[in-house]
Amino acid sequence: MARRRYDVIMSANYSPWSRYSGGGQKSVHMLAEAMSRQGKSVAVIFSKAPWETVKVPAGLNYDLHWAWFAAIRPGISSPLRFLNGIFFRLKAGALSGPETVLHGNGDEAALFAGIAGKNPFVYTNRYPEFPDFLTNADWKRPLTWLKVFFREPRFVAIAMGLRTAGHVAVTSDYSRRGVSACFGIPLSEVEIVANGIDPIFLESEFTTGEKRGVVFYGRLTRAKGPDRVLEAYALLPEVTRELHPLVFLGSGPLQAELEARSRTLKLGNVRFHGWQTGRDLVASIQSGSVVCLPSREESFGNCIVESLALGQNVISSTAGSIPEVVGPLGRLIAGESDAELSAALAEELSLPRSREEMSAQREAVRARYSWDRAASRYLELYAKPMNGMGGA
Repeated sequence: MARRRYDVIMSANYSPWSRYSGGGQKSVHMLAEAMSRQGKSVAVIFSKAPWETVKVPAGLNYDLHWAWFAAIRPGISSPLRFLNGIFFRLKAGALSGPETVLHGNGDEAALFAGIAGKNPFVYTNRYPEFPDFLTNADWKRPLTWLKVFFREPRFVAIAMGLRTAGHVAVTSDYSRRGVSACFGIPLSEVEIVANGIDPIFLESEFTTGEKRGVVFYGRLTRAKGPDRVLEAYALLPEVTRELHPLVFLGSGPLQAELEARSRTLKLGNVRFHGWQTGRDLVASIQSGSVVCLPSREESFGNCIVESLALGQNVISSTAGSIPEVVGPLGRLIAGESDAELSAALAEELSLPRSREEMSAQREAVRARYSWDRAASRYLELYAKPMNGMGGA
């Protein structure tokens, strides 16, 4: 009989410390830490290229393992990415015993259902949006699988994971409806388990002195809306821009375009600081007067919730799950109007927060989002009878 190695094995492409990273990778890391705190033996499999070096912080309370990343480079959609599932399956199979729960969080978990033939398998969808061609796709027809593979192979891998999992979970009702519509999973079989929040954002002292600047925090991709922030900032009066620099905290494929556009617009007060972590990140977010995160798609919105927990004025959008996750705590702008977003920026820059307002905002976030609560919810889900083939 195989020896049980871990209670839970989780997986995600890339890692929180990789060059290409985001909320999904951080969520898996935080969830694994919370489960370990609750006494579970946890391993996480992240991926990287064989030649890639990733600096991992010391003191993790779970075991980290690496699988090969098969695509040409991170972030690129290619048929090779589909092969990631093979490397994750091999690694998970070597680490698991017959009672180990396998918990996938993306296309890398496409083949987990076949490990040992009977391992409990839970799949959390962390993709924010799916393309229109997947809506109402009939996955019972072999031709559907073939057509989708030639349009975008990773969505076939996602379908394999979702439709073979014993339980499917998402972080919001918006994501729940998207998974059901695009992959044919009955709504009744999709569980909602909200993300938690990194404790550092709940434990940091508030800063109530003079604050200046507009802060964007997150991956620099079109989906996150940094281009919208830049265009709205350019519409502010020059005297306002001189007082309030625009700071981008993060990196991504849109950075070169944003830098070029800021030069074209002759904006001399735009700064790109790259990724920051820990206290440095907290200090940079708190230094600004406004955090502007007008995403075009979100399945949860970690950066938005974290900024709210620091008591900051936050402007976001009505895209995806943001209205249900943020609720009345942030200012939400509908549509793509640069002028409307700029007007909101100008108004929020003139509204300082009191310590009482900041504290109330933090407590509202604390009451709604906790990684320990999310871990407990998943442990309850692991213990429930599996649904079988997840709607396949």
